[in-house]
Amino acid sequence: MIGTAILLAAGQSKRMQPLTHKGLLSWEGKTLFEHQLQMLLQSSLSDIIVILGHEAELFLHIANKYPVKTIYNENFKKGKCSSIICGLQAANKDSKMILVSSVDQPVDYKIINQLVLSMKDTDQPISIPINKGKRGHPILFSRKIISDLLLINEKTQGLRNIIRKYENQIIEVPIDSILIGLNINTPEDYQNAMKINLCGN
Repeated sequence: MIGTAILLAAGQSKRMQPLTHKGLLSWEGKTLFEHQLQMLLQSSLSDIIVILGHEAELFLHIANKYPVKTIYNENFKKGKCSSIICGLQAANKDSKMILVSSVDQPVDYKIINQLVLSMKDTDQPISIPINKGKRGHPILFSRKIISDLLLINEKTQGLRNIIRKYENQIIEVPIDSILIGLNINTPEDYQNAMKINLCGN
């Protein structure tokens, strides 16, 4: 079964200043961006799409080393929804499921594979990881709801609106990893994430 992963790396990283762009932060001996690419490529999803925007040239040479599609979102300043839609439009037409992942949310291919298996087993439209009662990321969507996904916008809170619409059809997948709750938006977030990662997740 073909599945698509969309890696969002087009943002401006405004809250990370004075540090570098979030995707260029060091993570497990490489940039966070490259770590994310490697994890997605190790997953059971075969169609990997990278959305670039702000300072795209900093990431393009890294992405070009891997068998992934790279897309420049000229509307990246309008928000994350525009990047997600770029990825959806470029997804393999045979993909049965689509994962949305952000460069600032470290992933593990084993978590992705658990989400994929859960969707195969239940045929529900959305699969979300959960740890200690809290939902996290990345989120996996069935192609069955792609028409709704293509209509997301910032005014209606993007993917949150989709989650609300399908709340009663969501698969919550128990994941024994705090990675699903990590969001690296600020220098403080990064320092805390590094401490957590060193201690094991």
